[in-house]
Amino acid sequence: IMRGVPVPTAKWVTDVKGRPDPDITWSKDGKVLVQEKRVEIVHDLPNIELQVKEAKRSDHGKYIIAAKNSCGHAQAFAVVNVLDRPGPCQNLKISYVTKDSCMIAWESPVDNGGSEITNYIVEYRQPNQRGWSIVSSDITKRLVKANLIENREYFFRVCAENKIGPGPCIETKTPILAINPIDKPGEPENLHIAEKGKTFVYLKWRRPDYDGGSPNLSYHVERKLKDSDEWERVHKGSIKETHYMVDKCVENKVYQFRVQTKNEAGESDWVRTAEVVVKEDLQKPVLDLKLSGVLTVKAGDTIRIEAGVRGKPQPEVVWTKDKDATDLTRSPRVSIETTSDTSKFVLTKSRRSDGGKYVITATNTAGSFVAYATVIVLDKPGPVRNLKVTDISSDRCTVTWDPPEDDGGCEIQNYILEKCESKRMVWSTYSSSVLTNYANVTRLIEGNEYIFRVRAENKMGTGPPTETHPIIAKTKYDRPGRPDPPDVTRVSKEEMTVVWNPPEYDGGKSITGYILEKKEKRSLRWVPVTKTPIPERRKKVTNLIPGHEYQFRVSAENEVGLGEPSLPSRPVVAKDPIGIIPLYSTVFCFNVNITDCYIA
Repeated sequence: IMRGVPVPTAKWVTDVKGRPDPDITWSKDGKVLVQEKRVEIVHDLPNIELQVKEAKRSDHGKYIIAAKNSCGHAQAFAVVNVLDRPGPCQNLKISYVTKDSCMIAWESPVDNGGSEITNYIVEYRQPNQRGWSIVSSDITKRLVKANLIENREYFFRVCAENKIGPGPCIETKTPILAINPIDKPGEPENLHIAEKGKTFVYLKWRRPDYDGGSPNLSYHVERKLKDSDEWERVHKGSIKETHYMVDKCVENKVYQFRVQTKNEAGESDWVRTAEVVVKEDLQKPVLDLKLSGVLTVKAGDTIRIEAGVRGKPQPEVVWTKDKDATDLTRSPRVSIETTSDTSKFVLTKSRRSDGGKYVITATNTAGSFVAYATVIVLDKPGPVRNLKVTDISSDRCTVTWDPPEDDGGCEIQNYILEKCESKRMVWSTYSSSVLTNYANVTRLIEGNEYIFRVRAENKMGTGPPTETHPIIAKTKYDRPGRPDPPDVTRVSKEEMTVVWNPPEYDGGKSITGYILEKKEKRSLRWVPVTKTPIPERRKKVTNLIPGHEYQFRVSAENEVGLGEPSLPSRPVVAKDPIGIIPLYSTVFCFNVNITDCYIA
């Protein structure tokens, strides 16, 4: 789309189909478009239309249409370029000014208007003129030389041009004077004594505001004793730095010092210090910790702590950590750099254990100073504790745990619970947003063995998993245990009375009845005595065949089901009892089994 043509409009028409009708969203560069003065959106399924009227340069970009319904989603896009004049050039600079020329340099516009820049236009004017004159109008490079007239002032401006036309101009704010640049420099600024000792004085100063048009500045430093008229040069040649250590002074003597600037055009006036006694000054150390509050970093990032150092003589600075005064210099991840006025501590690839209180101690002959820096290293949380599975039933259970001992330095946001069937060993996420320290797991398959694991999550990420022991999905109640073999009493040729005791283990539920079975000794098939469970622990078995030998067994039943049958009773023959003495309670047995006896 080219601006400047009548009513430039960007228009998209597309067909969108889906059942149910999808929701349509238009967006540009990640921002959702809505109906407004210049934007018109028409949804008349399946026809979808988007119009952007009166297009601007800012309307260029990637337009995305997204359609979504309950069955899925789809999207398409179109890239639009709106052509316009280029934006303003950047960083216009004038350099290498002489009495008859200068160099003009600039950088390309941030926005080329969507079209390649064909050339640049450079113009100049003098302060007393209103009109601009052209230096060049067909420059393709971003550098041009302008011819000047000596001792005149000039403003310059430049603009970029593409096939749409020239963009806005950028101008110099102050005029330049067409003169040769070299002149005598200004005096050094802020000359002062930074430090002194028994036989030395350390001088510092600042580069002069006016360099005389030459960047090649150097300095001279001289000294003299009090009451002397002769100044002594303290070095050979010139000094390039803005500081100098004047040594070999006589202790307790009074000196004065001076410094001047020099360039190709000459030397500046001298700048002097006050008279000073050369001796060692004592100043108790002071640490200026450049840290406000607590320093918080992410695990893996670098911990940087800096402290300003003052004191005379130069203090010795030692960094330690926590109450045990750990020697930090032994760690290969730690570097400590101490200069005359700062001490910098750097610890790379930080770990959770690197958090704590760092102690900085500065010491000299005048005393000591201690500063503290508290560091918190944020990391993923540790493993959850005391992971247990309780309330197990045939299709559900409850998983409980305690929060991690180490939360990683920030609040636990949620827990992730996963489950796995032992026979498949494939983990699946049951819930990734558990907010409590427990979860009720449902839809288990009865009889399957499961393992669960839980991970804590904070804003730094997810901690390591903790796993449970395998559990089987089954009810916590069971079928009754096996009763002892039943006993047979009151035997006759057609009837027997069978009694038994309950099993030692009732499966956690009360016994609801018993199933009594019989079989002839030589038979393999057991036959139930009754069609329904027997509520008592005694049963008279009738309709027996005289002379046949029978065995019995019993099974207990509760709400869960029928337990295993007991071992068979001893065989008993169906026959009438013999050897009865009616008047006494004495028992007589005549070479028969005791079950064949009758008690009168």
